[in-house]
Amino acid sequence: MGKYKIKVKVELVECTEANKKHDPSKQEDGSFTMTISEQDAVSIDNCEKAVLRTAYPTIREAISKHLSEISKKKFLKEQNQKK
Repeated sequence: MGKYKIKVKVELVECTEANKKHDPSKQEDGSFTMTISEQDAVSIDNCEKAVLRTAYPTIREAISKHLSEISKKKFLKEQNQKK
């Protein structure tokens, strides 16, 4: 079996968006974002919590996609061996 590389990129970018709600939302490119207040952005504890809350759905989705691809690959390999 091959090796797999895990790539993670986290950005904290100042923005002018309204602070609607503190829930991660999925973007068109598949990433998740969450807007936090300036007060939260300057607190290491609040900032860390926000990053982890935003990362969690991203991680779950990436693992789900990865395992689906592995299952498909395994199924195709088994089908080819039967021929």
